[in-house]
Amino acid sequence: MPDTGIAPQDPPRMAELLDVAARLFDEKGYRATSLNDLGEALGMNKASLYYYVRSKEELLSRVIYRASQRLRDLADAIIGDAGNPRDALRRLVETHCHTLLDHPHEFGTVIYQRRHIDADTLPQIAGRERAYFEAVRGLILRGIRTGAFRRMDDGIAAQLTLDAINGVLRWYRADGRKSRDAAIAEIVRFVEAALTARPAEKP
Repeated sequence: MPDTGIAPQDPPRMAELLDVAARLFDEKGYRATSLNDLGEALGMNKASLYYYVRSKEELLSRVIYRASQRLRDLADAIIGDAGNPRDALRRLVETHCHTLLDHPHEFGTVIYQRRHIDADTLPQIAGRERAYFEAVRGLILRGIRTGAFRRMDDGIAAQLTLDAINGVLRWYRADGRKSRDAAIAEIVRFVEAALTARPAEKP
């Protein structure tokens, strides 16, 4: 199975099935979602679902694989961005936020349903997440070395940066006080300030 969760020989509705599965896993929880629920949402019976996947576990793995591919693409973009670290950071935060908000159920499943990922799939997902973390850490370290960011622990800074970005899934609402672009701009400013502001001196 490819990292996108979609294989060339898959039936045409596989992408739709993954979208629906991600939504139900995120909204109801993996354990509370049955194949019957998925079939009803797609307008097909349970038996027809076995034409697409062998089990609910396989379906979860495919959803997770597709999200992990998006993370790998983000990591590749960071590694390939040789521009000014502050500009690169801004592009990173904006792209990451848009990716999360374009696919909220996929990433909600990754974040909140990961305990149900089977033992064979989890190491691969963890590897992708680690690669992305290291790409963010590398960008921050480059910024520290060039003087664009203040001196700090690059590992802690990378984790806090990702926590701030991923938090958008919890609090952003399309009908909220701020538009998507305005909300993302706030996150960009928050992260920039955290990486560039000088800590207050101890009394």
